[in-house]
Amino acid sequence: MLCGVPNHGVFAWDDGLGNEFNGRGPFLQGLNEGDSEVVPGPAFLTLRSEGLDKYAQPDGRFIGKPGTPTGITSDGPALNGATNLVLGAVDHRETAFHPRAFREIYRFVAGREPDRLDIAAESSVRLSGLVTGTPGGVPTNRPVSGALVEVFRLSADNAERVGGALYTKRTGADGRWGPVNAGPSWPLEIVLTSAGSPTTHFYRSPFPRSSDVVHLRAARPLPPADAASGSVVIMSRPRGYFGLPRDVVLLDGREPEDVKSGVPGDSVTTLRLPATEVGRPVVGLFNEERIVARAWPASEGRIAVVELTY
Repeated sequence: MLCGVPNHGVFAWDDGLGNEFNGRGPFLQGLNEGDSEVVPGPAFLTLRSEGLDKYAQPDGRFIGKPGTPTGITSDGPALNGATNLVLGAVDHRETAFHPRAFREIYRFVAGREPDRLDIAAESSVRLSGLVTGTPGGVPTNRPVSGALVEVFRLSADNAERVGGALYTKRTGADGRWGPVNAGPSWPLEIVLTSAGSPTTHFYRSPFPRSSDVVHLRAARPLPPADAASGSVVIMSRPRGYFGLPRDVVLLDGREPEDVKSGVPGDSVTTLRLPATEVGRPVVGLFNEERIVARAWPASEGRIAVVELTY
């Protein structure tokens, strides 16, 4: 299954032929040579967007050359010899993470329709994961030891903490945190404190089922402009992009100015609040997912992250 893969390149130019994303380069030309572009034997499925995949665009805006034709179209991910499906107005990430993608992947593997597309809730949820870092500002998957992880149950209305911490512990050499038990309807705040990084307050929708891959990575150090703000709140969509006007995207009741309209390409938006508004609730809304966070003081090296699930 190939989801939004640039099988014919992100661009097709005579220069930069050594680039793996150049459709005219020897790498992709070799993979795609012959009447069939797939390996004999296994069944191949490609899923692609109907025009909203930022890596399958005729214009070079997303590779730093706006106005320059890329030589690639939205059909770029399709392969001769594969089952090629168009999912509609999904973005690049959604070609893998959208419920529509799940349905097609399931049908392709199982040979039948899935019984459901939503997640069946468990009566008790057990969560754990890995803490990783950004040494020198570069994200890695390497474990971080000595990081303090705290987990709190929240009120869905105002992000007030309900009772004491559900979990408080520092990571060992393996960087693992957890497990912690939670209810399937509990909004959560996960606080990560690690050396050299801002104390990051993650706000999450309830987890309907258990997971051992709730990985945490502290936000990058605040630049001077943000450090001078009273509070900084980030809304992040790791499994997709914000599409305007396709989606409803509101942070603190306003449509973000740092999210471009048209082809979805932004997955993060940042809200900066004055010192007089530190401590108040901030609502992040993406379509039907609503998460309430708290504005923490940037002067204390703290930052709030609304991490969307969908």
